[in-house]
Amino acid sequence: MTGILDFLNNIFGDVNAFLQNLIQFDQLILGFYDQVIAPLPELIKIPGSILLLIIIVLGTIQFVKKMLKLFIIAAVILVIVLALSS
Repeated sequence: MTGILDFLNNIFGDVNAFLQNLIQFDQLILGFYDQVIAPLPELIKIPGSILLLIIIVLGTIQFVKKMLKLFIIAAVILVIVLALSS
């Protein structure tokens, strides 16, 4: 069992290293921050971060509401299918 686990970990490590070298996502994000965000004055950074936080919170709330509606619809369909099959 540990051999399979080691094999999967090695594959994950190889793919991860390949993607790190290919995409260099961390360097892209840090470069964007250094070139765009850091030179902005604090009077723009603070309201921008508050606006971004509001957008993230409201987006999460909307996502949860939609998933709840989907769950209710799936539950109703399941109840109808079970009622018809009995």
